[in-house]
Amino acid sequence: MELTGLQIFKYLPAAKKEESTNCKKCGCPTCMAFALKLAKKQIEIEKCPCVPEELKEKFAESSKIQQHEIKLSDSLVTGGETVMFRHDKTFVNRTVIAVHLDSEDKEFDIKLEKIKNYKTERIGECFKPDAVYLTGTNQKTAQNKIKNAGISVIPDSDLYTIVSADSISELEKNAKKLLEQGKTDIILELEYGHKSVAQIAEELTYIRRAAILNRYEPLTYPVMVKLPQTLDKLQACAAASVLICRYANIIVLNDFDEALLSTLFTLRQSIYTNPQKPLQVEPKIYEFNDPDRNAPVFLTTNFALTYFAVAGELESLQCGSYLVVTPSDGMSVLTAWSADKFTADLVAKSVRDYELAKKVDNRSIIIPGLLSHMKDELQEAMPEWDIVVGTIEACQIPEFIKSKEGVFS
Repeated sequence: MELTGLQIFKYLPAAKKEESTNCKKCGCPTCMAFALKLAKKQIEIEKCPCVPEELKEKFAESSKIQQHEIKLSDSLVTGGETVMFRHDKTFVNRTVIAVHLDSEDKEFDIKLEKIKNYKTERIGECFKPDAVYLTGTNQKTAQNKIKNAGISVIPDSDLYTIVSADSISELEKNAKKLLEQGKTDIILELEYGHKSVAQIAEELTYIRRAAILNRYEPLTYPVMVKLPQTLDKLQACAAASVLICRYANIIVLNDFDEALLSTLFTLRQSIYTNPQKPLQVEPKIYEFNDPDRNAPVFLTTNFALTYFAVAGELESLQCGSYLVVTPSDGMSVLTAWSADKFTADLVAKSVRDYELAKKVDNRSIIIPGLLSHMKDELQEAMPEWDIVVGTIEACQIPEFIKSKEGVFS
């Protein structure tokens, strides 16, 4: 475990009330300031001449790499995790999702082209397979084709060494041998074999715990799992979903399947967002389908998931529309309201600052149905506008607009 500033401070002169208390020889005004800087690795421990050996040993232990970050290509890395659970801090590098291709496959070029051209978008992010896991004898030609398609290749012996085993003890043993040979760019491959997905998840958890909590060097490397060919599509989806949740750094799928990839990208995006930085969009007025001056005006917060849910429905309308997005620190509608990030005064200010009145002759603003209780408050803050309570769910917007036929163009 990493040492906190307070844990470090207990070893310093100020905590022990010694004569050298706050001597400033380290360049910091106090021992506490030094401890806090050291905890954040903003200063070297050697700067303090009074650090006891016990603290040096503990600090050295806590400073060991928890999981090595391995470069798979110029644009793709894996590993580098520092916590067991996302809410502790954040996960760093998303699980790499690779698709298996055999260089001897007669349809190799066709399959590669499908992988190259596939992409899907969700909440403003574009996703595509991260890499191709290549097998077969015609490696050089196939690798060149894959790289020319702008896709990373696994394995790449020039960048890292893959060590495989069907048990943790064997994996540990093989990793130790590589470390003794001086190799440090290692990827651990945990062989799936005939195990259940629950057994694989248990082994992955053990490896991650050994790395993050115990900093046990042979297991502080990214882990790759290849799905067995015996799994059907539904089983592969279930297994890969568990592996994303349970610490697999790289997952190799047997086949290219758009539905499977889309599902896994959705799950992965949810897990690998930073919990301390909510996904958000720019607060402003968004226009859909070339709205005229009588187009309906909707209102929501700048939480990305909310925005894209509403935006998707507005794009599907036959009429144009406006969407006023207020600044709310990336909070959803109810969360923003409860945190005073979505108030009548803030909404009124946003409408004025965005100069909405210059864009529309229509003087109605449709607010989220979840905020129906704010109607009177909003009406009072914006007397020149007619506040209309809209739908609770974004998917209800088309039916809502249809019911208002004749009101909006």
